[in-house]
Amino acid sequence: MSRLVRVIRVRRRLDSVSRAILAGLAALLGAQPARACSVCFGDPSSGLSQGAQAGMLVLLGVIGVVLTGLASLFGFWMRRAANLRALQEAGPAATADRTESSRPAPSPPSGGHESASGHL
Repeated sequence: MSRLVRVIRVRRRLDSVSRAILAGLAALLGAQPARACSVCFGDPSSGLSQGAQAGMLVLLGVIGVVLTGLASLFGFWMRRAANLRALQEAGPAATADRTESSRPAPSPPSGGHESASGHL
């Protein structure tokens, strides 16, 4: 690479850096002080401020309901896992007893071939 090409590349980098510095200085020098909105800077008893406060309370309530639902879901899963673990530790006999107790009792066999209405 020739010396001239290197000089041109360095000069282009310096030009882009100097442009960025100048743009930053112009932004700093031309900046105006920030002004707060009427909610932050204004009257706290205004309707806008009260509406913002009510909205925040509603959002906090929604978050509370969602978190309560998640906590109860995890609690349900924990109880279910504990019941399943207890059944597995008790062995297959406890599982068979449980399934038999949950089945409805069989109806007694009838003496003949009678239908439900009692006619042959």
